[in-house]
Amino acid sequence: MMRNRDRVVFFSERDMAGGFELRKGEHILRTATKSDYTDINDILELYHIKQYIDNGIYLNTWTQDDISHFKQTVSSYGTIIGKFMSSIISENFKSTYQNIIFDYVSSFWKIINDHGLSKQITKENLLSALNDNPFLIREILQHKKIVEHFNTTIKDYLLSHSETATILLSIYEIEKNNTKEKYYLPPSLTVEDKETIILNYLDSPEVNMNYLPIIQNARNRDEFKLSDKTRLKAKRLNEKKIDEFFNTNSGIKCGVSICFSEDASKIKEGIVKDSFNIEYIYSLNFIKENSTPHALFENFHYLFEYLDDQHRIRLTNKKNSMDVLERVIGVHSPHEYRTNFVFRSSENTALLQIAGYKSVLEKMGSSLEDTLVFVFSTLFAEKYGFANNARLTMPTGGSYLEKVRSLAPEFESLLKQYKLFVEDGCIDFELLEMSSSPYSVKDIPSLVPNKYIYLKDSQELLKIIQLFFSDQTGLSYVDPFKDKQYHTLFDLLAHEDVAYNQYKEYQKTRINYLIDKMYLYIDGNGSIQFVNPARVSILYDLFLNEAASFYRYDPEFRLEVLEMGRAGLIYFGNTLFSIPEQSYFNYHLNKSEFTYGLDLRNKYAHGTSADPNKTKEHQYAYLMYLKLIVLSLLKIEDDLIIHKAISDFNNSKNQTN
Repeated sequence: MMRNRDRVVFFSERDMAGGFELRKGEHILRTATKSDYTDINDILELYHIKQYIDNGIYLNTWTQDDISHFKQTVSSYGTIIGKFMSSIISENFKSTYQNIIFDYVSSFWKIINDHGLSKQITKENLLSALNDNPFLIREILQHKKIVEHFNTTIKDYLLSHSETATILLSIYEIEKNNTKEKYYLPPSLTVEDKETIILNYLDSPEVNMNYLPIIQNARNRDEFKLSDKTRLKAKRLNEKKIDEFFNTNSGIKCGVSICFSEDASKIKEGIVKDSFNIEYIYSLNFIKENSTPHALFENFHYLFEYLDDQHRIRLTNKKNSMDVLERVIGVHSPHEYRTNFVFRSSENTALLQIAGYKSVLEKMGSSLEDTLVFVFSTLFAEKYGFANNARLTMPTGGSYLEKVRSLAPEFESLLKQYKLFVEDGCIDFELLEMSSSPYSVKDIPSLVPNKYIYLKDSQELLKIIQLFFSDQTGLSYVDPFKDKQYHTLFDLLAHEDVAYNQYKEYQKTRINYLIDKMYLYIDGNGSIQFVNPARVSILYDLFLNEAASFYRYDPEFRLEVLEMGRAGLIYFGNTLFSIPEQSYFNYHLNKSEFTYGLDLRNKYAHGTSADPNKTKEHQYAYLMYLKLIVLSLLKIEDDLIIHKAISDFNNSKNQTN
C-alpha cells in the first residue's frame, strides 16, 4: 500500500498538523460532491475531512459563513460514505482493499466496525488481507465488532501468528506510553490457548530477549495465567541470551569502587576516573576518631549520604531523573519498578559501602551488626525517649544463607516494634507475638502528624509542572540565552532576567497560561517574574523527589505548604516511610506492588531460597537486608527527632503561657 501525501489525513483533535491537512482539503469542501464515486480513497478522504469539521477544527482564514457552509457540506458526507462502503462485498473486496493508501487503512476498518459491515466480508477476505500484511492483525484487534464476528477465524490466526505473544503481553503486561490503543481478543481464545502461545514464542527463533523478563514476572489474573514452569523457562532462556550477548559483545565497562584510606585529604571524595567509572574515597582516620556507636551509625547519613537534606532516602528511583530516551525506549511492564543507570549505580555504591564499612569496623574491633543493635535497643531510648525494651538480634555465625534467614524476621520485628510504639507508646512483646498478620511497610505509622506532602492528581497542576520543569517545552530556548543551554523554564527564570517580548508568539501562549494561573507576572520593565517563588520551589522539589518532609522545610516554606493544602494542590501523609520509599522497600522485599523485584522476604523469611551453595547470592541478600535495616533505623531516628522537637516546642510554649 502506497502513501499519498496530497490526501487529507485526520490524526487527532490535538495534533498540530490540523491546519496543514485542512488546507489540502479546502478545495474539496468548496466543491460540490459527486453523484458517483469509484475510488475508495476519495470516500475515505471525505471521512477524514469530516473528522476535522465535526471536531470543531477550522482554518483561521475561514469566515463564519464559510464554517456554516462547510458544516452543512460535511453533513452529507456520512450518507455518501455509507452508500459506498455498503457496496463492498466479498466479490469486490480484494480489488477495493488493495487500492487503499496506507494512511487510510485504519479508517477503513473503523468504518467497517462502526457501521456493522463485517457481515459483508468473508473470512477468506479477512485472511487474504492478513496474509498480505501480518501486521494488520494489530489494527483488526482494535475493533470489537469485527473480532466478535470473526471469532474463531481470528483465534485460529492468532494461534499460528508469530507476533501474537507480544500482542498478549502488550494487552496484559506492557506499559502503555501515551497510546490509546485497546485490543479485543476473540472470546473463544482461552487462558490455556494464551499460555500455549507464550510457550510457542519461547521456542521460536524470533524470540526477543526484551520480552523474557516480562514473561517471567507477569502477573496472573483470571484471563491470563502463566505456570511456574513457563516462567522458569523464560528465566533460563533470558539468562542464556544474556550470556550469549556478553560473550560476543564487549560492551562499555562502567563501575564504582570504594576506598577507605588513612591518607585521604578529605573526609569524603568522589573521583570520576572516566565517563563510566567513579571512585569514592573515605577518610579512615575520620572514622577512627569518631568511633562512638552513634557516630558510626551517622556515617550512613553524612559520610555515605543514604539520606538527603530532608532525610529522604536518596536511593529511591525517581521518575524524573530519567532522561527522555530512558523513559520511552524499551519494553516495560506497569508492574515494574522502573530503574535507570543512576539508580543501578547508586544501588551498587550502597552495597559496596555496606560491605567495605562492615570490614573496616571489624578491623577496628567493632561490628556493624553490634552498632545497629545498640542504636535500636539503647541509643534511641537514651536520646529520644524511645521504648527502653526494644530488641534487635543480629546473627553472629553460620553461613550467609543461615544469617539472612535469621535476619529477615528480625527486620520485620523491628518495624512491628516501632508500629506498636507509635500506636501505644510502648512495645508489648506478648501482643507482638500474638499478631500473626503480615506487615506492610505502608502500614508503619509516624509519630509526626502531616509528616510528608505529596502533589494532588490534577490535570491543571500537571500542566503547570510540565511547563515549568519539563525539558521538552522549548520555553528555555529563547534569545539571548540559547547558548547557555538552560533545560527548563524554571531554570531559565531562576538565573536570568527574561523579557516577555523575547518569546515568539507560539511560545507566549504557554507563558500566558502560567500568567493566567497566577504563577508568573510581567513587571514594570517587561520582565517575567515568579508571583510566589516559594510555591514554585516547593513544586520543583515535589517534581524531583515525589515527596517532601513538611517539618524539614524552613518556617516560610511550611506556611506556604499549608496555603497549598488549602488550595487543594497537595495532601499530607502520616507514615514512617514516604510513598517513594515504600515502593523502594517493596521492590526489595516482596511482590505486593511490583512483579519485578528482588522478593527477598519470600525467598528467605518463607524459606523458599534455593541452592545453599550459591554463597555469593546469599551474601548479596544479607548485605541488602543490612542496608534495609540501616535505612529503617535512619528513618526511625528522623521520626523521633522531629517528634521530640515538636514536643519540646509545645512544652516550652505551654510553660511560657
